[in-house]
Amino acid sequence: MMTWIERTARQKAISTIALFLAVTAIVTFIYAENGAYMKVFFKGPPPATAADLDAAQNADNGNQPIATPYVTITGDKLLNTGVQEVTTYDGVIKNVSAGYYALAVGNRILIVKSGKTPSTTVGGALGSMPYDLKSDLFPPGTDPADEAVFYPLLLDTNYRESGYVGAFWALLVEVLFGFFAWQAWRRLSGRIEHRAVARAKAWGDLAVTSAEVERELEMAVKAKRGVWTLTQNYAVRNQRLAFDLFRLENLVWAYKKAVKRRIYIFIPAGTTYAAELYFSDGQAEVAGKQKIVDELLALASERAPWAVKGYSDDLEKFYKSSRAGFVAEVMKRKSEMR
Repeated sequence: MMTWIERTARQKAISTIALFLAVTAIVTFIYAENGAYMKVFFKGPPPATAADLDAAQNADNGNQPIATPYVTITGDKLLNTGVQEVTTYDGVIKNVSAGYYALAVGNRILIVKSGKTPSTTVGGALGSMPYDLKSDLFPPGTDPADEAVFYPLLLDTNYRESGYVGAFWALLVEVLFGFFAWQAWRRLSGRIEHRAVARAKAWGDLAVTSAEVERELEMAVKAKRGVWTLTQNYAVRNQRLAFDLFRLENLVWAYKKAVKRRIYIFIPAGTTYAAELYFSDGQAEVAGKQKIVDELLALASERAPWAVKGYSDDLEKFYKSSRAGFVAEVMKRKSEMR
């Protein structure tokens, strides 16, 4: 029969896999909904003619969506308008990110935005010409007949940027959730054990330990702060996707951590507190208000009086350089106190 500890660990593994499948379904749905863009992203925009640009202008003038928002246009001549898109910091030009070019298409002109000088055949996303760009190209006093030669449209050659950004985040999410799902699957299939299960087995009979933990969670809770519950003898973390378990008897070091936040280096923005609990077989951080953290540390001190209390650089250096030696000294003191 499966113990409560094993069931809980198994439930977290199942929830992790279910979350990964849900995330994968969402990513797949998003890409399916943007199938037209994905086709353009990989194959490039389809060819268009001056008639298509006229239709796009009519749609734009009527505040209607452009029927073919991604096009490849071949013009007769290309000229640099001299207008540039630049990134500035405190008035200092950092870099020129794009230039605006005039592409002659028949007897009309289409403005093209590109990070480098394009050829007379150029593909991109077709949309309305931004107002600020229009004011740069056609300052007050411009002859309306000259302005009418230009399409009130902009062809942006950097149409793949959003696709690259989306692909990066989708891949990152899939890899991150996929890794945890893979670990969860390994636990479900019996290839590896959950660390809480393995830790509890090392304490003795798993069924006895599990029954004791379950009973204390129902009848002997001493403190519950955030994701952690401290009972008479255990520290239990039980979240939707995470589960961990420590025995207070194995506590070797405990101290309060305070992190001060500041805005612009000197403006105080509050302080966060946490009880750092180091066990012979792992570590836990319990965050909370200062009073709560103090109460947790007092409880830990009561349950494990042999543990080292307080922080110092020397203690941290000793722990990191020789964790086994640190634990051995505390366990020696524990045996002497008993």
